[in-house]
Amino acid sequence: MSEVAPPAPAPPADSINSKQEEEYQNLINSLPTRWEIELEFVQSLSNIPYVNYLAQNGYLSDPQFIHYLKYLQYWSEPNYSRYLVYPNCLHILKLLQSEVFRKDIVNPEVMNLLMNDMVQRWQPSSNDKDDEDQVMAYDNGENDDDDDGARVVQNGT
Repeated sequence: MSEVAPPAPAPPADSINSKQEEEYQNLINSLPTRWEIELEFVQSLSNIPYVNYLAQNGYLSDPQFIHYLKYLQYWSEPNYSRYLVYPNCLHILKLLQSEVFRKDIVNPEVMNLLMNDMVQRWQPSSNDKDDEDQVMAYDNGENDDDDDGARVVQNGT
């Protein structure tokens, strides 16, 4: 007959509690802060296909999500915008305040127009003066016959 070793004595209760508390604190400290989450989300708006995805999946028609987008406009303030790596996200955030834009961005032509415009702006230019004169803007197409509903506005026209 083989003898079974008695179980090891249980550690004191306060030792378990302090270890669990330490693990809990480590977990809490490893989670991103609300500020970090919002920073990452706002910057993700510079990814036009992602914004198109949000539109296709109904997020841009959800009143709570629209309210959240409005709340996020605080990132336009210099105290916050200085942390942005992709400042063009602020332009998209501003466009997302428009119901017309939120409906139009689901259109692949509008998405491609915005993507192409951003790529052109990232490319080095031979004439910096042209870059200063050109302003990225969104026109909902109510005043002209464009089928895509969007265009780049140059020189404020």
